Amino acid sequence: MMTKRKPYVREMKANWWKNLGFYKFYMFRESTAIPAVWFSIVMIIGVFALRNPESWDGFVAFLQNPLVMVINIITLIMAIVHTKTWFDLAPKAANIVANGVKMGPKPLVTGLWVLTIVVSLIILAVALI
Repeated sequence: MMTKRKPYVREMKANWWKNLGFYKFYMFRESTAIPAVWFSIVMIIGVFALRNPESWDGFVAFLQNPLVMVINIITLIMAIVHTKTWFDLAPKAANIVANGVKMGPKPLVTGLWVLTIVVSLIILAVALI
């Protein structure tokens, strides 16, 4: 036997996330994936441009375009924001207990930043050699 009652369906507007600061920041953090896609596409094009000197020269000219430089700077800033938010979440996922005491988040976050900076400097040094 079917009931004649209609189920309650809560209305969900497209701007639901604008009500709380937490959701705004969440949406901002998730939007950092868009510049990551840009960076990935540019890197793939760069790899294919390595095939011959003419295409590489065209790729370098593309990268020197002022608009592309601005987009790449925005991409770098968004990547840093994305990295910071992930590093801040890492201690919540990794419960590290030393001598029966749970370690606070600061050593893990600091260690991740140090590792990121060291690896970045090594890559930069190898690229400049």
